[in-house]
Amino acid sequence: MSALEITLPARKAPRESVVPMINVVFLLLIFFLMSAQIAPPDPVEITPPVAETDTPLPEAAQVVWLDREGVLHLDGLRGDAALAQISDISGAVTLRADAELPAAELARVLRVFGAAGVSEVTLVAIAGGP
Repeated sequence: MSALEITLPARKAPRESVVPMINVVFLLLIFFLMSAQIAPPDPVEITPPVAETDTPLPEAAQVVWLDREGVLHLDGLRGDAALAQISDISGAVTLRADAELPAAELARVLRVFGAAGVSEVTLVAIAGGP
């Protein structure tokens, strides 16, 4: 080897940056957090009645479910325990009743709401009538 020959060290390949991958992961995380359903599931499966008009629901402080057997569901309570809680409701109520519920049973529940001092009841229905 002569004195003029200089050997250079081997060059290493540059490392791949993980910053773009981290950015994509955070963007996906934000997307899924924003599009996820945050509300708790309904306590009972109901099929709402069909309405002829498409009127938006008013804001109600309390949502009450009434299944096809006429059992009331309210704040994790059902039946007589839920009926006892009706007196604690003040103001408007949104009622999600099943379409197969007999009208006489719905009328009975509405009388209970009135006797308990509920000022307004909104019945949820699916738009799509004739």
